[in-house]
Amino acid sequence: MIIRNMSAKDKDNFLSMSDIFYSSEAALHGFDRSIQERNFTASLNNSPSIRCLMFEDECGTILGYAIICHSWSTELGGPILLVEELYLKPQSRGHGHAREFFQWLFNEYEEKAVGFRLEVAPANAQVMEVYRKYGFKPLEYLQMIRSLPSDTP
Repeated sequence: MIIRNMSAKDKDNFLSMSDIFYSSEAALHGFDRSIQERNFTASLNNSPSIRCLMFEDECGTILGYAIICHSWSTELGGPILLVEELYLKPQSRGHGHAREFFQWLFNEYEEKAVGFRLEVAPANAQVMEVYRKYGFKPLEYLQMIRSLPSDTP
């Protein structure tokens, strides 16, 4: 599997897969195209906070995508990566692509991060088992959020 940064030509594929992702049990709320367009644009503009990745096979067939965000962990005392979204197309699942992604992620950021986090919707128990295989374990924190108006970047 080839893992690369998204480019402008990936926009339609990304938005289509993102719509499916947000319509599944993986997300707690629905798809908002304008938000995903902002995420995509920030990544293309080399924001230090977000990196959008595309997965494809050797023939260029799109397999899925991931969004990772850079942050700081006060508990671990250093940079941490948050896997915000990880999506594999249904026909791409069960072929070891999640393993390839996590191997890539851990190697890519081995000396640049002190840890990795990800979010999982409570109803997505099957995916939680996949993540456990790669060393992730539940945190007992309940996150809270206060969103700003949608016109605020």
